[in-house]
Amino acid sequence: MRTLLFVFLSLHLTAFADEVRIAVGMDRDKAVDLVKLHSGKDITSGLAIIGPKGEWPLKGIYWAFRDYDAIIALDAKEGKVVGLSFWTNKDFDESKSHRAKTEQRITALKIDTKTKGVSIEKKKAGLTKPLQLIRCSTLNPQPSTLNQT
Repeated sequence: MRTLLFVFLSLHLTAFADEVRIAVGMDRDKAVDLVKLHSGKDITSGLAIIGPKGEWPLKGIYWAFRDYDAIIALDAKEGKVVGLSFWTNKDFDESKSHRAKTEQRITALKIDTKTKGVSIEKKKAGLTKPLQLIRCSTLNPQPSTLNQT
């Protein structure tokens, strides 16, 4: 019985090791380490992007995965990932306007190291405005004329 439980737990843990998750809220340095570990290459400097204070070349924002069909943009503030964007290689290689149209704001990127597959998580759609209640009033019944003589 113990052996069976051990084997089950071992298989379960192995399954988790095959998936890597990069998510909003995690430490930026840890996210970058995971990206690099799984074939990610910093492509920011090749995009001719200039920082808000004229900084150039920038680095560490756009990452292309050599082994996966994924390109991400990592937005960080105070050492934490605060935003992620995702494109497929095909979409990113198109024009800038196409890239802008196909950008997907995501909360997490999951890569499967076994199958080389990629999946994304998006923020769940919620109500953006409070529900407006419809007021219903019951009509006052009209006096019945059936019983009048």
